[in-house]
Amino acid sequence: MRKIAFVLFIVLAFSPAFATGDSDNVMELVNKAIDMFKTQGKDYTLKALNASSGPLRKGAIYVFSVDFKGRMVSHPVQEDLRGQDAWELQDARGKFIVQDFIKVAKEQGQGWSEYWWIRVGETSPTLKKTYVKRVPGEDLLVAAGFYVK
Repeated sequence: MRKIAFVLFIVLAFSPAFATGDSDNVMELVNKAIDMFKTQGKDYTLKALNASSGPLRKGAIYVFSVDFKGRMVSHPVQEDLRGQDAWELQDARGKFIVQDFIKVAKEQGQGWSEYWWIRVGETSPTLKKTYVKRVPGEDLLVAAGFYVK
């Protein structure tokens, strides 16, 4: 019985529904990044944001940053995105994702953005929710997201 329970735990823990995270984990990591900007400074935090593992990553959830011109400042998973202009990046339905992130950060200071994104290894888009927060005193935002299903 214990062996079955263990196998079931492993299967569930690594299934997409559990690996993608939830809103609490996303908000916790984004707020941790904001705290790190305040306590450790910009240079240190950007290095931490680019790390493939560390305090700003929890399983499949990771924090990234974008400046208000739409440039991807940091991304821990895809190094090729760092420094790239993402202003025109659109989801599967034509929504300008990064422009929406910037709008939320500028107008509300923090909030949620929803869009349809294709997961790695899949062909159909899935609803994704991303929590966005402006870095105080900077024209920069940090964000993290999760797939709804």
